[in-house]
Formats: sequence, C-alpha cells, structure tokens
Amino acid sequence: MRRICIYLTYDRQQIADRYIGYMLKELKTCSDYLAVVCNETEVVRGKEMLESCADVIFYRENTGFDAGGYKDALCSLIGWDRVLAFDELVLVNDSLFGPFRPMKDIFAEMDEKEADFWGLAKHAEYRKDGFDYFPEHIQSFFFVFRSRMLHSIHFRSYWEKEPYYKSYNEAVRKYEMQFTSWFSGLGYSYAVLADTKANDSDNLENNYRQFARISYELIKKRNFPFLKKQQLAEESLDIQTQENLRQAIDYIEKETDYDADLIWENIIRSLNMSDLQRSLHLQYIVSPKEAETRADTVVLAVVRYENAVEYVLEYLQDLKRSYDVKILSYDHALLEIYEERGFPGMHIRRGEERKLSETVHGYGYVCVLHDTDLSSVEKPSCTGKSYFYHIWENMVKNKEHVSGILELFRKEPRLGLLVPPEPGFAEYFGNLGKGWNGEFERVRCVVKELAPGCRIEEELPPFGVSGDFWIRGCILGSLTGVKTEHFPYLQYSWSFLAQDAGFYSGIVESAEYASMNEVNLQYYLNEIAEQIRRQYGEFPDFTGMKKKISMAALREFCDRHSRIFVYGTGFMARKYGELIGNAEAYVISDGQAKPGEWNGAPVRYLSEVSVSEDCGIVLCMNKKNQAQVKRLLAERGIMNYLCI
Repeated sequence: MRRICIYLTYDRQQIADRYIGYMLKELKTCSDYLAVVCNETEVVRGKEMLESCADVIFYRENTGFDAGGYKDALCSLIGWDRVLAFDELVLVNDSLFGPFRPMKDIFAEMDEKEADFWGLAKHAEYRKDGFDYFPEHIQSFFFVFRSRMLHSIHFRSYWEKEPYYKSYNEAVRKYEMQFTSWFSGLGYSYAVLADTKANDSDNLENNYRQFARISYELIKKRNFPFLKKQQLAEESLDIQTQENLRQAIDYIEKETDYDADLIWENIIRSLNMSDLQRSLHLQYIVSPKEAETRADTVVLAVVRYENAVEYVLEYLQDLKRSYDVKILSYDHALLEIYEERGFPGMHIRRGEERKLSETVHGYGYVCVLHDTDLSSVEKPSCTGKSYFYHIWENMVKNKEHVSGILELFRKEPRLGLLVPPEPGFAEYFGNLGKGWNGEFERVRCVVKELAPGCRIEEELPPFGVSGDFWIRGCILGSLTGVKTEHFPYLQYSWSFLAQDAGFYSGIVESAEYASMNEVNLQYYLNEIAEQIRRQYGEFPDFTGMKKKISMAALREFCDRHSRIFVYGTGFMARKYGELIGNAEAYVISDGQAKPGEWNGAPVRYLSEVSVSEDCGIVLCMNKKNQAQVKRLLAERGIMNYLCI
C-alpha cells in the first residue's frame, strides 16, 4: 500500500518554524511521497527544513485558503495521474502541533477501522434554532482518503469543481462543514481517531468544537495527540473558564516527549500577545523568596514629585542592600533630596529619554518605576496613594518579592516582560475598555519601526499599558536610536518589543495585593451585573447580558433615526437586520462583491448612500471589520453609527 501526503502551510511572515519540521518528519514515516504546498510565494526562513523532508515543494498565492491549495495540488501542481498512482491520500495543514505519539502508531490504529476516509476529530451536528445549522463533519485539518474514495469519479469531480473561496468563514461553511455529509450521502463511510462522542449532546445547540474548548481532555483522555494552534486566539469565556489550554501545554511539556518549546517558538512569533496573555492566563502571583544579592539587576526610579519622596524611599531603602538602585529626574532640586538620603541620581532633560536605556545597559533584569502625585491638589491624596501602592507593591514590594520575580524569570526562560495589573478603582475605572485610547496609528508606527514582525491589530489593544515594568535587559537593546517622539507611546509597545525578541509577557502581583484585588474586582462585577439587571432585566450568562445591552442600545438608536442602514451582509447582519425590520438598505464597502438584496432590502455601496442627519448606520460585523468601516465613515464625515 502506497501513500501520498500533501502538507499545506501558510505564514504571514513567510516563515516555517521548527514544529513544521517535526510534523513533516513524522509524516515522512508514513508516506511514500510527501509534497509541501506553501500558500505564499516564498519561504524566507525555514526553507532548508522543508527541503530536507519534502519530495517536492510548491509555492502559490493564498487563493481559496486550504481548499484552494489542495485543489491546485491535486488538479495541476501534482496532477491526477501522479496522485492516482497511490493507494491513499493524506491532506493535512500546519495548524497542528504534534504528534505527541508516533504517527506510524496513529495510522496503524486507524488501519483497524473500516472507512473510506478518516480524520483526527469531528464536530457533532449543530443546530441553533433560527440562526444556524450544520451537519456532523470531520474537521478538515487532517484527512485520509482510501483507495475506493480516492479513485472514484466523485472525488476527482469534487475537487475540479471546488471554487476558490473569498473568505475564511465561507471556506469553513462551504468546504469543511459540508465535505463529510456530501461524500457520506454518496455512500462513502468515515471514521475519526479521537473519541469526541464522549462530549456530544442530543441537544444540538450544546455541541461545540472540542479541540478549541477541551484540548487538555482530548489530549490526555480522548486519543487526540495534537494541539490546535487556532484556539490560542479564541475567546472562551462565554461558556467556560480558560483552564484547558494551559493545562494542555503543561501536560505536553511534562508527560510527552514532544518539545513544548516548538509550540512557544511559533505562538510567540505569530500570534497577538493580548490573545496569548488571555488564553494562557499569563498572570503571576509571586511568592516571596529568600533575597540574594544580584549584580545583574537594577531598579530604576523616575521621580517627579517631592510629596512622594517619603513613600518611594520606604521601598528603595529595602532594595538597595541587594540590587542596584538608580534615580532619574527632570528636577535638579528633587535629585538633591534623594542624594541627601543616600541615592545619587542622574538628571535628564525633556527629549533625552533615551538615557533611560543607556542607564540600564548591561543589566540582565531591569525594573522601571515612576512615582506619582500624592497631594490632594488634583484629586484626594488617598487615590494617588492607592495608585502608588498598586504599582510599587506589585513591582518591588520588598527584596524577597523582587527575588521571587527574578526566580520567575529563571523558571520561565520565554518570559520577557511583567507589568502590574490595570488599576480598576476611582478615576482609573473610567479608563478600562478604552484600549488604544485613540493612539493606535501612532503606536503602530512605533511598533513597525521597533518590532516589525509583530501583529498589531486595532481590535486587540495591549493587555497592559504601563510605563512601570520588569523586563529582560536584552530586550531594551531595540531602543538604541529610538526617535524622541516615539517615547510617549512606548507604554503601549513593551509587549511588542518583548515579542519581537522571542519572549512572551505577563502581569505580576504580590500575593497580598492579589487577594485584595480579587475582592475588589468581584465587588465591581456584582455591582455592574446588578445595575444592568435593574435597567434591562434578567440575563442567563455573560453573553446574554451583552445581548440585553446591545438590544436596548439598538432600539434606542433606531428610535432616534427615521432612516436606518445596516452595514454588512454577513451572519450578524442577517441576525440583527431581522430584528431591525425597517432597514432602508444594506451597505457594503466599495469594491466588494455586491448581492442584489439582503434580508429583502437593497444592497448599496457606501459611495452610493446619501446620509442625512436623520440617518443612522448599524455596523453588524466583527470588531476587526468595524474598525476598518469606522475609518471609512470618518473619511465621509459620518458619525451617526452604532457598533453591534
């Protein structure tokens, strides 16, 4: 029995990481012919690794996503004459980390099952009344087709007629979700490796993508020796906590022979750090450790306020016995106060902020801290003191706490940056959820210059915006020669600089602060839920609460405008458009394929819409597309819109 394997890969930076090489070597043990299809015009790093494993490599534009790549490989790049000379065909993409046991064993196990085609896992039938339906299907990241199906006229005809899908969602719904039922309807049988039935439900609305929700269980208990990369960028708090993903990585690292660093290498480089921090809950409660003198560690305090001297010194006096402590200030008189107390400092002028990086050059670990105004001039002094405590207690509580932070860096060699949690009290509560706070384009320019390989997205602001942090000194090397005008935006950029250097970032708290903060956050959450319930009625869960608020806002918005347009023609536009009922038209951006009508109303390009004061536009799309559309509307001076 001879087997051909087609491995498909795509990377926005045109890089093939080492996890791909591991997978290809495993596939090679089960394949007589291994073809790699790169949905990119070239591979700029890792090409040698591909060449050492593959019998042939093809490069193509990323047209039609996975389905388009497989179609071209079968129909033209390799060709049917070559493909049909084999008994089995394997189609697999690069979204899998693993395998965590030999691929030969996986194929041997599946050889015992009678089926015309098989995969690793399947999604059970799903139905949500009034909104969505799709049949049971094998998930398309790994397919094996045996001789009866491979050599059938149905199989060849399917791929020759397969279109090049324009969007990822279209490819999922029309290719992945329909492929299994289409061939099953033609009489071909199928099977899967993983025991996904253990979590399937007769209540079809409760069926879900198990690889995205319970990866740890699938790997440990359900015979799924892979980890899907996609889930690291998905939110899961709608119906569960986020324990599974980190449990899965820890299990892989401790209980399998797979090198978990292959996972970290890829996800740090290729994913958004805000996604990683949330999905892997990279938030550390540091345990104190017996302090030791460290010549490689410096605490740099940037001071501005004389009224904070007493409080700053309480922390620094404890630290200077074990670590270097340096003071920087714009104020000569303030530096003299610190010098009198045994802390010589350095004066800097406005525009000379790059001296900060020069001051800490050569240190392995750097902590940067700022004091704050502790007077009652601008706000009650207790608020300023709580903010000061929030920063300094979590960053440099005492020398034992600092020693615990340094131990954390030692234990986690991929950890590069630690910031305090976002303050959520007093006036700082009003900053929560503001994201980039209007600074996205400026920050994007900074990141493009200092960390050009990182993903920066308007809908995914950094998880921690702070000028106070712990960082590995090697990361600060990228600040050499940074433009003076970029320094104000570095507080948004530290996690990107760490990521560009190959490190992930996290949040750090002392145990005492975390205990208090948990109580505070629970209080705020209860108060918010109670307020919403009083104003909008009962809700079953977090998603239901958001829906209550959205629907109330939608009704109020439609009541204020006599003419309503719905921007979008996707799933959300259909869902909310039916609720609006009286939409004058649906709107899409110029240049997109335009259907004649949607939900019974005409579809128009944005340039065709004449918007007056009595018009309102409802943006029915995801956050990423909303950000793009808001810019288009702003260019036309349109501000009467509502984001769903």
